[in-house]
Amino acid sequence: MATAYIRHEPWEMGVHKRNGVVYLDVHKLPERPQSDFERRRCYWGYCFESLATEDPRRTDGEGIHHVDANVEYCSVIKTKLGAHRILMGAEMDCCDSTDDGRRFYVELKTNRELDYQTEERYEREKLLKVWIQSFLAGVPYIVIGFRDDRGKLVRTERLRTKDITQRVKMKNYWQGGVCLAFADEVLCWLYGTVKENEDYILQFAHPFTRLELLQAQSCPEEITNHVAQL
Repeated sequence: MATAYIRHEPWEMGVHKRNGVVYLDVHKLPERPQSDFERRRCYWGYCFESLATEDPRRTDGEGIHHVDANVEYCSVIKTKLGAHRILMGAEMDCCDSTDDGRRFYVELKTNRELDYQTEERYEREKLLKVWIQSFLAGVPYIVIGFRDDRGKLVRTERLRTKDITQRVKMKNYWQGGVCLAFADEVLCWLYGTVKENEDYILQFAHPFTRLELLQAQSCPEEITNHVAQL
């Protein structure tokens, strides 16, 4: 969905059609080596998630007990996009509850404190990705922790997912409807193109001028086993 506006980031996913159902699995691309500062930034993000979900009874000033980047909780979500019925898995950071006990998911993010030089890119790219991630998964709120260059948390901001598009609309940075229409068009194209029991790779790569659908030689074992049990 973000490719409708962000045209410089590569991605790749497997496409597999079985029994009339198109399965998509995101491929993790090789990452360039990170600098020490980039690794610290990732760690600060995990620290914020751990701190935000710590037991509220902990003593003020008490250190974070444990930071584990390998633990995650996923939710399975059923949704629709145009005429397409979608079943997807999404990682969830945490949940909150209303006064009457109704629970809802909350997405946690971190970002360097904004200034006049960084605010535009933040709203053009970061908020676009955050909105897509939260909108598709039905997450109604996002909490963003803003930090300085030493990793110190300076403030937090709580956003409603549905308010983000209004925030950027006046600046004409991006429109949520354009992202949804782009994704719907890609799904329509895939469903009409891929053949039963065949495997493909859908990629967006340099020079970032088009989507490419390539033949693949295999299907992930998880999908094969799932289909066999139906």
